Amino acid sequence: MRIFRATPLAAALAAAGLTLPAWVGAANYGTDLNLTMMPAAGGMGGVGVARPQDVGSAVFGNPATLGQLDGTRFMFGATFYTPRVEARHDGSTTGSAWSGDSGAGPYLVPNVAISQPLGPDTTLGLGLSVIAGVGSDFRGIAGSLDPLAEILVFGANAALSRRITDRLSLGAAATVAMGLGQAGLNGNTASTSNFGIRGTLGATYTAGGLTLGGYYRTPLSIEYENMVQYGASSYHSPTFEQPREVGLGIAMDSLLGGRLLLGADLVWKDWESAEAYSDLYKNQLIAAIGAQLGRGPLRWRIGYSHADSPIRDDVGSAVGDIDSLWLGGGTVPLNPALVQYVQATNAEVIWEDQVTLGLGWDINAGLTLDAHAGVALKNEEAIGATEVEAGAWQLGAALTWRF
Repeated sequence: MRIFRATPLAAALAAAGLTLPAWVGAANYGTDLNLTMMPAAGGMGGVGVARPQDVGSAVFGNPATLGQLDGTRFMFGATFYTPRVEARHDGSTTGSAWSGDSGAGPYLVPNVAISQPLGPDTTLGLGLSVIAGVGSDFRGIAGSLDPLAEILVFGANAALSRRITDRLSLGAAATVAMGLGQAGLNGNTASTSNFGIRGTLGATYTAGGLTLGGYYRTPLSIEYENMVQYGASSYHSPTFEQPREVGLGIAMDSLLGGRLLLGADLVWKDWESAEAYSDLYKNQLIAAIGAQLGRGPLRWRIGYSHADSPIRDDVGSAVGDIDSLWLGGGTVPLNPALVQYVQATNAEVIWEDQVTLGLGWDINAGLTLDAHAGVALKNEEAIGATEVEAGAWQLGAALTWRF
């Protein structure tokens, strides 16, 4: 097979590219989706920490905002998502120059959520969605050595909010997540899955038409048992950890007689403390702004978000506990050049700017349609010996029943 006829360095590179979950994350939030795929927030640049406009954004964002939703609400929808990634390697690391497009995607992200008042001051929220994932696929490109990997992380959320005073609300959420991962090459690995848990604490404070919101979210660790082979009968079981994060938001909903809502969010992601990802990424600060204008049964939405590329420059010779691989009957150690190749072909979340549009329509007194479209503008970055250009687009919708 071609991989075993390559040089030892090239063979190691091919395997190294398959030791990670290959992420082409959503928009500007690294490998996490946050609220970017939600039907209303998705049209406002992912804004929703202080005053979300759909049930899913309250359940999966700041749980303290659940009390803003009146009555029982049930949301069902999905977002169609397509990443676009092109890589150009000069051959100095692999021994052969190559260029080509990733074949990963398209993906369909489900969004299901429900909110239910338990009393005048307490609201329960439940939801199911994809909270992180997708991947890249460069198989079949001559000289690339066929890097391929993929992970999807599904999250089931249970959230509760409590109104403490007329102005202050607190909330908490628990996430039970299931990760599906594979890193396949010539049968040296298999698809694996496992579970992880995380928690979120949030608060909101309202004064007139101004609402302030914030939350803290714990890390989410998932171990993929026996995922990567490094010996004749030995396997690495890597742990990949979605980072802890802090979100702050502000919203004003009293403009133009209550028809105009303006919101802005800041989200900080601690990649440098996240297991395995700390070897690939540096910390991120995401800034997003969004607006919603209502007229009759319609609500028009627009949004923008920005974050610098999280790709770190000072890489080492391992990704988490993966420091070697089994290839051609022997164990091959990783080194910084191989880790940079992994960043370029399997961890290239380099886009910085996203623009979005959305529409909400009250079909009748009990049913609302929310839809959105977004584009993560293409960005180019040199990662080691590889030039990467990456972007994405998405289109989503959901129906919400109110009882």
